[in-house]
Amino acid sequence: MLTVQDLVAIDPLKLEVVAGLAGTGRLISWAHTVDLPDPWRWVSPGDLVMTTGVGLPADAAGQVWWLEQLVQSNACALVVAPRTDAPALSQALLDTADRALFPVLRASFELEFVKLSHLVIESMLQAQRERFNASERLFQTYADALRKAPDMAGRLSILAASLDLGLGIEDAISGASILDTAQYQAQAALERIPIGGRTRANLVLARRDVRSAHDPILIRSLVGLLGVELERLMIHRDQQREEGAAMLRSLLDSETDFALVRPMLERRGLTGTLVSLAIEPGNGGPWSVDEVHQAPTLHMASPLLLNHQGGLLGIGTEATAQALCSLLGAGTAVGLSGPIAAATGFRESARQARLALAQARETGAPVLRYGEAETGLIMAPKSLAEARALVARYLGPLIEHDRIQGATLLATLITFLGNDGNWKATAFDLGVHRQTLVYRLKLVEQLTGIKPTSTSGIARLWIAIEAGRNTELFEGLV
Repeated sequence: MLTVQDLVAIDPLKLEVVAGLAGTGRLISWAHTVDLPDPWRWVSPGDLVMTTGVGLPADAAGQVWWLEQLVQSNACALVVAPRTDAPALSQALLDTADRALFPVLRASFELEFVKLSHLVIESMLQAQRERFNASERLFQTYADALRKAPDMAGRLSILAASLDLGLGIEDAISGASILDTAQYQAQAALERIPIGGRTRANLVLARRDVRSAHDPILIRSLVGLLGVELERLMIHRDQQREEGAAMLRSLLDSETDFALVRPMLERRGLTGTLVSLAIEPGNGGPWSVDEVHQAPTLHMASPLLLNHQGGLLGIGTEATAQALCSLLGAGTAVGLSGPIAAATGFRESARQARLALAQARETGAPVLRYGEAETGLIMAPKSLAEARALVARYLGPLIEHDRIQGATLLATLITFLGNDGNWKATAFDLGVHRQTLVYRLKLVEQLTGIKPTSTSGIARLWIAIEAGRNTELFEGLV
């Protein structure tokens, strides 16, 4: 694009800056010839106004008012090629132009305004062609990137290399990086441009060279492309949230076996030891309950989440629990189950997570694992109601597992503790191999969250067993 200074630098035009020198960096968008007494009514922002001066008032005060109106129209400059009968430019007008940083140029009356107009228009058209070509190259590069790179990170790297820019995308709220490129990481001078929409993200630019004239158009096009990409990813995560919620409902209703869900969890980045999470959201956090799945910190390992009983129920990792506490705000409480076991299924782990959440609320802990709050001595129950509660708390998972699977974990535990933890005698009494006994007791630990070979575990489980025996709660079970 042509600036007023560029125009002055063209020697054949013989233009002289008589006022407003500090404003000669203004861009010229068009050229307009007008000799009317009110040119501001006929020009547009960025216009170079050319006049012979016959429309100017003769008195200084009138000329000042006339210039002020022109300045308010956002014209970029005034070129005066005075006719012999035109009034001279007053010093008051020139002083006003200096204060307004509005360039006033004097030209010879012999200057043909049509040539000046052609020069401005050709410059503008050339700039438009350059911007169009730059945008076309950007879209072509993006089209190539779509074919070459399957993910957005790869496409961003291709765009960065093509534009010779460091590019990154960050969360506008936390500043956490969502995507970046090597060039972006290596450079220090950064610009942040809001991408807009519901993405709540910024485009982060790092450049090695100076800006070019077509930067605004190019960057606007780039922001538009990335906005579409991010919206597509957000829609994908919305769909993931819905699929996860449907899967959790199916697991809760025992319609789906947990082992069948494993491949889907691995595709979400959920590997290793997984737990159930019962979440009571706080308030004032950067993300709401309905949008928390869009948070950048959950992108790499996306948990299953279900709105359930006024809170959230989920499957994730212990790291997921810590992230949710930060994302959902102060007062958020999360209960974690023991590791989800295929043999016991999801319902038992969900029960453990809800129990842990209740204990977290009682103790004020933001995150609490199942069984972690158990401290001190467990006293023998004094009533049938207490005995039932004790049996349900410590042995309920085993009773439920045996009922569903037709297994004998409760009997195995009673025999093991009755033999004072003697592995050989217990295996002999049960008629099983020692490794089978090891497997069963590990399953007991997974289900109850209590290690049946530890001193505290033996104490809790034995008191519960005695409570069940004394109140005949085991009748028909062992």
